[in-house]
Amino acid sequence: MKGSKVVFALILIMVVSVWSIKPAFADSPVTSTEFYKAYLDEEIVQTADKAGGVTKELAEYLADESAPLDIRAAVINAIGWEGERKGRTEAYVQYAYGKELSELDLSELRGDELFVIGYLLAMDDYFDTARAEELLRNAKMSMKDSFTAAMIHAIVLSQSQMASSWQEVWKIVAAVAFDERLNMDMRPEAAEIIIDYLVLYSDKKVINPFSSESRLTLRIGEPTFTLNGETFEIDPGYGTKPVLREGRAYLPVRFLAEAVGGTVQWHNNMNKVTVMTARTKLELTIGSPKVLVNGEERNLDSAPFLSGNRTMLPFRFIGEALGFDVSWNGQTKEIGLTLVQPKTPKG
Repeated sequence: MKGSKVVFALILIMVVSVWSIKPAFADSPVTSTEFYKAYLDEEIVQTADKAGGVTKELAEYLADESAPLDIRAAVINAIGWEGERKGRTEAYVQYAYGKELSELDLSELRGDELFVIGYLLAMDDYFDTARAEELLRNAKMSMKDSFTAAMIHAIVLSQSQMASSWQEVWKIVAAVAFDERLNMDMRPEAAEIIIDYLVLYSDKKVINPFSSESRLTLRIGEPTFTLNGETFEIDPGYGTKPVLREGRAYLPVRFLAEAVGGTVQWHNNMNKVTVMTARTKLELTIGSPKVLVNGEERNLDSAPFLSGNRTMLPFRFIGEALGFDVSWNGQTKEIGLTLVQPKTPKG
């Protein structure tokens, strides 16, 4: 009887552990980013949505170098995914090249060809994405300016992090989402669908840069902020607040950096802080007005300081450095930060 209780307890622990995994594999970057829905006005995407597999018509479109990369990605996304390999990639290669995948010399393929095969492989078997990730990485390197190539690679790369550290998923994707250097060759509505799901992998309240609006408001002395009208804690468990010091308003650096997918490193032996985001690297020292912004020295009117173990910087400087339009209401002591959004596709 005692042994039975022990076995039951072990089974219960295993069940609870499985339930507590966030998110489960079936709810994952590859399977839950259904951005094709932003392209359903395209007939070829409608066809792919109904087909559920690779047909000759779809293969011909996917192999067409002149077809926009984002629509080809939407076609693959619309075809859908499987937990086990179902031969989508092999079917495509047969239609497009008249060969088996093992017979292809991948080193001779263009970047867009590697992209198609890599993404099909990931959708074929999202449990094992190593080969797909390698092909998509090579495709991204070949098409360095493409947001679509970078984002699909990030989705598949982040899939591999699910088993070890799901918190890394958001960091991988945010590095692409906030990178304004990329050519926005994907519909913003599609990118918004992707990021709406992937922000769930962050343990912080973060911003979707493709939302119709991303506005933060904070008040001096209050430990909360609003994002598009919803209220959240600035620093859960710490009670960090914006402060007014010698007539200047200051914000906690970590809060704003993490909101745009960045990271903050504290170097204790030097009292130094490094902030890294997709667009900005800041290096600063507590008590010194000199700050390095992407390697260039800037002098602040007032030096950063510590408040409750959090680094504080003038709100206007940190906001603009991280890509926000900023405002200040002296009467209400309210700070406004509106993310400058990469909404317009580049030619």
